[in-house]
Amino acid sequence: MTTASDTPPMTREVTLTRMIDAPRALVWAAWTEPKHMAQWWGPHHFTNPVCEMDVRPGGKLMILV
Repeated sequence: MTTASDTPPMTREVTLTRMIDAPRALVWAAWTEPKHMAQWWGPHHFTNPVCEMDVRPGGKLMILV
C-alpha cells in the first residue's frame, strides 16, 4: 500500500486566465472566501453545505456539493 509520504510531490501547474468585469478585491474574495465560493461553486441549482478553504500554499479545500 502507498502512503502519502511515499508519493512524490506534484510537479504540474494549471494557469487560468479570464477577464472579469468586477473589482479586483471582489474577484479575489470570490475565489478565497468560503462564504463567496459556496455561492457559485458547483452545478446550477446545487448547494454547498460545507465549504472550507485554506488558500495558503499547501492549504486544503473541501467543498461538499
